Amino acid sequence: MSERETVLLERGFVLHQRPYRNTSQLLECVTAAHGRVGLVARGSRRARSGQRALLQPFVPLLISWARRGELGRLIAVEHDREAGAGGYALAAQALLAGYYANELMIRLLPRGDSNWEAFSCYSRCLAGLAADTNVARTLRLFELRLLRALGYGLELESDVHTGEPIRAEQRYTFEVEHGPVASRGATAGPDVYTGADLIALRDESLETPSSLRTAQRLLARVLDTYLGERPLKSRLVAHDIVDRGL
Repeated sequence: MSERETVLLERGFVLHQRPYRNTSQLLECVTAAHGRVGLVARGSRRARSGQRALLQPFVPLLISWARRGELGRLIAVEHDREAGAGGYALAAQALLAGYYANELMIRLLPRGDSNWEAFSCYSRCLAGLAADTNVARTLRLFELRLLRALGYGLELESDVHTGEPIRAEQRYTFEVEHGPVASRGATAGPDVYTGADLIALRDESLETPSSLRTAQRLLARVLDTYLGERPLKSRLVAHDIVDRGL
């Protein structure tokens, strides 16, 4: 990018921040209209900086920046009052789940790729976690919706070989990037799923422990395909959440 870009009062969240030089920070943010952006927040670590308390994860913000090239410079930041004066109050397992969601956004959403649907499903995930609902269910729905928003949506309507609708009583294997295939032999195994659980994932119900376990297994396989060989640092956290039934 050779031309200077100036963006004012863009809705967004800080996904990650780290110290930069003596008093500044490097930020990874997700925004409603500009996708993921990298910004330098100059002087934000100074004790008197008004930005310091704002530039935290899970706080809905209005962000202004100037950019020429891949990395921009933060101009101003304030609370997004329409989304709530404070941030999403996450604690315990919900807080760990929030950091997992942040890592997924950083790994899967390219910088500069405008994707309102991805931003929306991330916001819905934070709202669900803050509402103290079932954390595992909230995460699975976030993963499912994020994959869809990125163009990697799962085919869960029919057997991709025969075209027959998914049947609750049938067992299936799942071909990543294609979809479910009726199992002709194995009735159990790491890649065997009941039709009932696939239907629950398709319909975003996930009301039973079995459907949640199936969603975790299947979505983990699909996500690994797009994440590559470098594992998620927070993946063990997500597994622990499911194992505890939280």
